[in-house]
Amino acid sequence: MPEKEAKEGIPPAVPGGVLLLGLERLSRWLAITAAGFGALVVLGLTALIAYSVVMRYLANRPQTWTDELAGYLLVLTVMLGVGEAARRGEHIGVDLVTRKLGPVGRWRARLWGWASTVLVAAVLLQSALEMVRFSRMVGLMSEGYVEVPIWIPQSAMVLGMALLLLVGVSRLLLELARGPDDGTGCA
Repeated sequence: MPEKEAKEGIPPAVPGGVLLLGLERLSRWLAITAAGFGALVVLGLTALIAYSVVMRYLANRPQTWTDELAGYLLVLTVMLGVGEAARRGEHIGVDLVTRKLGPVGRWRARLWGWASTVLVAAVLLQSALEMVRFSRMVGLMSEGYVEVPIWIPQSAMVLGMALLLLVGVSRLLLELARGPDDGTGCA
């Protein structure tokens, strides 16, 4: 097992390295799987919009419900992809300053970034859970043409923030285990 840990960037002597490796693999699998479902939702969204355009402009029978459903699906797509985008480091970042830092400074910046991600994801997850709980409790329904309990589309936020939190915790612990880069490009 130590070879696998070293291959994944976890020093073999790190206490709990096996657990950290398991957490990293779980977060990677969940983020990639969710992004895959997000890609399928994009295909469905494309078909829905194409249907709407055909019905509106070719059949002269506009479908009023498609715009609302497209909005819900768009939010779902973003929430399904947020974990994988964070895991790959594809979120917005400012490397103008971090490029000028030394190895320890870059490591501290990465720690700060992941700690901030964990904090924000945890706060947003808690808020989303409260929002869904409240919407279910009062029986809130959407006001548009698609009459659906509003907690269902709101649940996309819970899913996305849970994924982001898992990836953030995994990456923060991984950064802590690796320590600062020694300047050779290897942790």
